[in-house]
Amino acid sequence: MDQSNVPVQSWFYAKMRWAVMVEGRGIREWKEAGILFRSTDRDSAFRRALEIGEGYQGGAEEGCRPPRWVETRLAEVVTLDCLGEELKDETEVYWAHLPARKKIPFEFIFRPAAKEPYQMLDW
Repeated sequence: MDQSNVPVQSWFYAKMRWAVMVEGRGIREWKEAGILFRSTDRDSAFRRALEIGEGYQGGAEEGCRPPRWVETRLAEVVTLDCLGEELKDETEVYWAHLPARKKIPFEFIFRPAAKEPYQMLDW
């Protein structure tokens, strides 16, 4: 098979945001996720990210009294990054600057090995 016509696919990472909307009330919360997928270029990757995000949309009646309709809607593709054709060891996927919500003195010693990390993905 001639592979010269086969487009080279790169790995892309999209940070996506959904709004959880309650009928008659408005937004309840935001949901965010990071999605890894392959695509040939940035334009097709953006279209694919939108397709993936729309696939996570949905609605259902919540069983409270009175029942109310709740929908999860794709709000935006926050970031879209090309990670290259091959994922390499220690590829940085997500990095954020978050405000410090509590005071920690300069002398504080962090002990990251003392806390077991939780599992984010449930496959």
